[in-house]
Amino acid sequence: MNGDSLNALLLWIRIISAFGPLIYASISDLRTRMVEHELIWLIMIITGIIITFFEAIMFQDLRILLDLAINVGLSFVVAFLLFYAGLFGGADGKALISLSFLFPRTPLIFLDWGFKPLLPFFFLTIFSNALLLTVLLPLVLALRNLADYFTNKELFYGLENEPLWKKALVVFIGFRTNIPPPQHVYPLLELVEVKGILTPQLKLFDKISSESEEVDGKNLQTIKEFLYENAEPKIRKLWVSPGIPFIIPITLGLLTALIFGDLLLLIITLLIV
Repeated sequence: MNGDSLNALLLWIRIISAFGPLIYASISDLRTRMVEHELIWLIMIITGIIITFFEAIMFQDLRILLDLAINVGLSFVVAFLLFYAGLFGGADGKALISLSFLFPRTPLIFLDWGFKPLLPFFFLTIFSNALLLTVLLPLVLALRNLADYFTNKELFYGLENEPLWKKALVVFIGFRTNIPPPQHVYPLLELVEVKGILTPQLKLFDKISSESEEVDGKNLQTIKEFLYENAEPKIRKLWVSPGIPFIIPITLGLLTALIFGDLLLLIITLLIV
């Protein structure tokens, strides 16, 4: 086997070793809001170390070991800062760090397309792509709500007195669902006493705290009971926010990075041309 064939084989081993655990973690996090088996990150890390050392010996390329150390060190810093700031879950940080072990260098698979990454570290390209893909979620929700409106014309039935800006914003951050709602969603309704009468109103923001999920759960149960007991059938629907785990955009970020490279550069190129 020549050098090019061996390089291609090792790259495919890296890719398969990344997508297997990431897909499992995405499904697990989506269903239970936790990754049940932490061993998957260890598999990614060990695989990355073995392949990198093998390449260093086979191709007499000790520089790749330095690239590995720099990537891993930087990924630890980025993951820690995002986790400390409350912007990252534990699984998200572990995924990013594990990817830095698997990909100490940017794969050359997509460079013929002309979208060489703007960022020098591949895990940062994955992260950048994941952020851009997350921006697409409001558009998807808006299209879903538009279809809901044309289907039944009752998008804000019972909420007619809510401010227009609230209605416009909630279209991009949530959707209506039947009772009982899907698991792991966050209610965008709350009960407010108006002239002695409990009235459902849109609730768009919450203060972030360690108790926020527990509070949302209690709020959700209270609203469900209220709608069942007092509301007409037409308004027995909840506005909720999906709360997609970031591990899913990370997985898609890796896929797009391998196919297209840096999405940010791709968008800039399309806008200029």
